[in-house]
Amino acid sequence: MKAVITGENDERVGVNLLDNDDAEHVIEMEFDGEIKHHQCEEYADNPALRIREECEHVDQARRYARWHVYRERGYDTVPPTENPDRLLAALLGIATLSKTAFEEHFGNLEEHLERHYDNAPVNLPFPDADPDDAIIYQKDVYLEPDPVDFEPPVLEQFLGRFEGDADSPALDDGDIPLEEMDDLRFKIEAVSEIHTLHNDGQGTEQIDHGEQPLDREPDVRVELMAFDPASVDSFQQYVVSHLAYQIRDRFLVMGVKPPVPFRAQGWGTYEGFQCQKFCSLYDEYWSSEATITSWDPS
Repeated sequence: MKAVITGENDERVGVNLLDNDDAEHVIEMEFDGEIKHHQCEEYADNPALRIREECEHVDQARRYARWHVYRERGYDTVPPTENPDRLLAALLGIATLSKTAFEEHFGNLEEHLERHYDNAPVNLPFPDADPDDAIIYQKDVYLEPDPVDFEPPVLEQFLGRFEGDADSPALDDGDIPLEEMDDLRFKIEAVSEIHTLHNDGQGTEQIDHGEQPLDREPDVRVELMAFDPASVDSFQQYVVSHLAYQIRDRFLVMGVKPPVPFRAQGWGTYEGFQCQKFCSLYDEYWSSEATITSWDPS
């Protein structure tokens, strides 16, 4: 992916982008990331007339354009819960929580997951949902201070201080160099109640939203497919690793290789799972058992 900013006025920023299939995209977006113009002669304007991979190239271009404008001009163009800088801030904040504080914020999420495996009734907010269907439990996280107010950006600072093997993931063996992150301290300001997403495997999705505690967009969304928490040594470390896999996914769906410390396998984003499961541009990075042939999503 290659992008250049072609201009800016009082309303929009223009981006010229070359995707991984060498197709040229001309994109204009407002300062909040809303794309007002997108032209690409190589693909059909109507998504229904494109093959799956062409649709994904278009989506990658839009995601990468937002990221490029955010990093180059500082506008908050990346949707908050999709921003790797915010995701890393949440990772660091949750990793430093005491056991008691973590249980206060995320204990009910662990309880929801346990119900799928301890013979307790699973109360889903959908009359036609089966607990054995794909169930995603989500919990929004609000951080302080604002992760996008840092210069250099949070992710850049982390990568500059990470002293692990260049070929190893940042969370290898659960080790995060927190002692090197003294000025990258983030607090959990609030968390939402649980959202529940149901996929029946036939193309139908439905979601029930839990209560939000603050009148602003959350910074991060933890989203876990139902699994047995007893299968991991630490649910807190699992959530931390999950956020690292989310960072991986957010770069992949932008059409670029994730930073080396985040090239690890495991459950990340629901969107990433869908892309990896049904689009040939990706390996199944979400699965710890899959064989990864390339970290290049092209």
